[in-house]
Amino acid sequence: MKYEIGTMNYTRGKKPMWGIPYSISHTPFQRGFTLIEILIAFAIFAIIMVMAVGSFISLLEANYKAQALKTVVNNLHFALENMSRNIRTGSTYHCGSGGDLSAPRDCADTPESTFVFVARDGSRVAYRRNGNTNAIERSIASSPYTPLTASDVQVETLHFYVDGADPSNEPGSNEEQPRVLIVAKGWMKGKSKVVSRFDIQTLVSQRLLDI
Repeated sequence: MKYEIGTMNYTRGKKPMWGIPYSISHTPFQRGFTLIEILIAFAIFAIIMVMAVGSFISLLEANYKAQALKTVVNNLHFALENMSRNIRTGSTYHCGSGGDLSAPRDCADTPESTFVFVARDGSRVAYRRNGNTNAIERSIASSPYTPLTASDVQVETLHFYVDGADPSNEPGSNEEQPRVLIVAKGWMKGKSKVVSRFDIQTLVSQRLLDI
């Protein structure tokens, strides 16, 4: 606020004389923040920042775990899809690793962990579960077995049920197409601590007409 006092003339060294207007300004006192208030505000801000950063880190970690698990799932699906596609276009289904591998063999009631067949290109292909590594493995033309699944995928059970492949089991007629039921059970965890169990069944029928 401003208070008008009056007018006066002032010359240095002389007494002021009336004639020049002058005024005195009065500025109200402005109160600032106290140290306690500043510390409280800073503490609230720090708590909010810690919560925000913690939530962001948790979100990143959850996304990382989801991506890692997705990679493992894709690996398992790729292995089973590879098996199904090759078996579907193959022939001479042989259940188990014993006997004459070039002859068809059924095991509709008693499953085996090894399956052998003739691929479309004429090579003999075998799939099995490795009991030491719990991995699904493949062998082509009697070559050493190579894993199809990563170490993060632990296949505890791999069963093959073959039916309709051996014509001697169907005297008089052989109208049934060879087929194999694949059952896989186990668990996977990826690079995170999250463990996911799986129980997959897929039925594959021979595409080549069995006459």
